[in-house]
Amino acid sequence: MTVKIYIIVILVSIVQVHAQQKAVNNPTLFGIRSHYGFIIPHSTELKDISQSNPWGIQVEWSKLMISKKSWDNCNCYAQTGLSFNYFNYTNPDQLGNSYNLVYFAEPYINFRKRLFYSFRAGAGISILDQVYDEQSNPQNTFYSAPLSFLILLNLNLNYRLSDRYTISLTGNYNHISNGGMRQPNKGMNFPTFGFGITYSPDTYELTGYERENQKKGQWQGYARLFGTLPNVNATEIFPDERKLLLGVTGGAQWYLTNFIALNLGLELVRDGSYKERAERYNDDFDFHSLGLVMGNNLVFGKFTFNQQMGYYLYRPYPTENSDFFQRYELLYLIGKRYQIGTSLKAHGHVADNLDLRFGILF
Repeated sequence: MTVKIYIIVILVSIVQVHAQQKAVNNPTLFGIRSHYGFIIPHSTELKDISQSNPWGIQVEWSKLMISKKSWDNCNCYAQTGLSFNYFNYTNPDQLGNSYNLVYFAEPYINFRKRLFYSFRAGAGISILDQVYDEQSNPQNTFYSAPLSFLILLNLNLNYRLSDRYTISLTGNYNHISNGGMRQPNKGMNFPTFGFGITYSPDTYELTGYERENQKKGQWQGYARLFGTLPNVNATEIFPDERKLLLGVTGGAQWYLTNFIALNLGLELVRDGSYKERAERYNDDFDFHSLGLVMGNNLVFGKFTFNQQMGYYLYRPYPTENSDFFQRYELLYLIGKRYQIGTSLKAHGHVADNLDLRFGILF
């Protein structure tokens, strides 16, 4: 069910972008990129299986949003589209390959120059052909579900060769996990570096507009409701089950610049999977937790990427996880006040769960 909802969120975003494309002649872009990197061994048990260098190839289709309306959303030009990524983890017996379909947004920085920067955030579906199996593949605790999720962040150095061709050097941070839908799910983090070239059959000129929607120095409140269905593994006595996790978070953010905001808040979580585990072993632990979170938002018009560090103020359920956690949000603004998106929660480099969320700004 969560996978279906997640696909719907991606498709809704694509439809909204496509509707905007019809209103103006936004240039079409076609690109191809190469990838080469390494796997981060974020626990001692993953050290041996991480000794490989993934490589990949990526093809993409996108639109460069150049209308005044698009500019007002971002105070910049932004490229939005779909990419298909193939990664070979150079360990066919244990890690195999992944095939990924990603929706991304990429704001341009200092676009008036031939040499310019861009920042990309994306999320999508990952199909894996070699996952954890207790008998045949017990060492691969990175991922255990053939259908998982990929979240990525890229920093790109671009050089415009001509009106139609642009080359890029890219630094990429990629994360694959199943969002806590099946265990084990430590998640794979693999940075890659690459080279790419982009072609546009349309010629265009980027001149910019007057900056609007000045937010520097302003305060803004937020509240978000989120949920997911973490898995509780089967035992000799109990079956494999999914239980509802619901949470609410809220706080305030202050705009340091028009694009960067600092935030501070609280999040309250009711985790049904903890309740199920307690009942299985006749324990009486509370399955609620309260965390203090703080971080920063990167705001590019309707898209917001939020990074937070959290500390558990209240978490009575015993766990091996530390008292600190991280949260990474990717949100899309609907209208002027409402947000939809997704969030990844992790303890260190170990992914905990991936949720869907709905928010409001005030």
